[in-house]
Amino acid sequence: MNTFGRNIKEANLIKKMIKHGQEHVLYFWDELNNSKKNNLINDLFSINFKKTKKYFNDFLKHKSNHHRIIQPTEYLSILDRKKNNDIKSIGEESLKSNKIAFLTVAGGQGSRLGYNKPKGCFPITPVKNNSLFQIFAEKIKFYSHYYKNNFYWYIMTSEFNYSSTIIFFEKNKYFGLNKKNVIFFKQAMLPTLTLDGNLILCKKDKLFLNPDGHGGILKALLKIGLLYEMKNNGIKHLSYFQIDNPLVKIADPYFIGYHIKEKSMVSSKVIPKLYPEEKLGSICKINEVNSVIEYSDLPKEEMYKKNSKGELEYLMGSIAIHIFDIEFLLNFTKKIPIHFAKKTVKGYSISDNKDAILKNIDGLKFETFVFDSIPISTKSIFFETVRDNEFFPLKNKDGADSIATCKKGQSKLFANWLRAAGLWNEEYKDQRVEISPVYAPDKEFFLEKVKKDSDNIIKAIFDKNGKIRNEIYIK
Repeated sequence: MNTFGRNIKEANLIKKMIKHGQEHVLYFWDELNNSKKNNLINDLFSINFKKTKKYFNDFLKHKSNHHRIIQPTEYLSILDRKKNNDIKSIGEESLKSNKIAFLTVAGGQGSRLGYNKPKGCFPITPVKNNSLFQIFAEKIKFYSHYYKNNFYWYIMTSEFNYSSTIIFFEKNKYFGLNKKNVIFFKQAMLPTLTLDGNLILCKKDKLFLNPDGHGGILKALLKIGLLYEMKNNGIKHLSYFQIDNPLVKIADPYFIGYHIKEKSMVSSKVIPKLYPEEKLGSICKINEVNSVIEYSDLPKEEMYKKNSKGELEYLMGSIAIHIFDIEFLLNFTKKIPIHFAKKTVKGYSISDNKDAILKNIDGLKFETFVFDSIPISTKSIFFETVRDNEFFPLKNKDGADSIATCKKGQSKLFANWLRAAGLWNEEYKDQRVEISPVYAPDKEFFLEKVKKDSDNIIKAIFDKNGKIRNEIYIK
């Protein structure tokens, strides 16, 4: 930027900050070099002050939840699925005709795992330690060959891991996928405010910004035109999942088929909660409209309430696996509401009479939730699945939903496939088992392959002396 251009931009910036009562963010301006000034300029010009003011005013109103009437809602149970014999063929037809694309939330870092790269790069399979990204890439590779399509895969990263994610894919040659069909895009960022509505500097040249929540994936698709691109490519439905759950059936013809049959706009997979406080959003009706309520927002009396069968009234929890209709997203995504949460952040406390101090500040974080698309749709459904078949997420280094439980869950699932094929002895307990998604992404495909390939599978299970291997890998 030349001097003249910089001076004009700086003058406009100062006017803008004064207009919005945010001139305190320029406190360190005179001590910043040109590069750091650019950092702050870019942050400040990225903010939509009109929307930010609206979000803050919504917070001040403290919209009451007392008018909400929460009731149980219906879902398609695993038993009831048998009454819908046609849904598999409907889903398969949609996959064959290339009307499905895949959408992954992958904005997280692996910091909670003690890992300094994007979470999607984390090695997590039980035998080969393949990454989360590789698992899903290989599932898509299988489906592309099976259905004779080049499926599109949309991956939302954060501002922080965008470049490192792309580098990871390039280093691994996109795991054999067509590079043109893997589309990366960034999650938007929103400013974190003080409780009196001021912007916060986390560094002298950087604002405190936070990702706009998993609902931001839908807003970003609309804003940058990807939804229109999908429509032009003939895509009708999006299969949505988060990067931290390697067991997701990303192309489940039963789920897709039921979504299409019921003319649903948003469909969600659910599982029974293990205990009332489990950190899964509960499905329900709020004011007679299908919804998912965050576990922390479900009133305690409702959380423990039981029905006439002695089951939890709000038994089913959402596991962040959805199908969206493209037309619905084009027309309704902009209506997804903003939520706010108080959090402590490290930033500069700046006042007129004292030096700026870096300290803990009570902040206000704004975000969107993807399941808020459900109540704004005119038709939504919930679809029960089996936890052990499709939900062993990777969230923590230790304890629940940890590296160990995620690997164990995968190994248990693959052992169950071998059991279903008559190739597993109940004496086998400690073996680690892994079946490559390129070989079979789910049990049905695996059982079909066993009929033709049992000799090779047996060789993978047993050594030449007939002893079971400690590590079983089938590819």
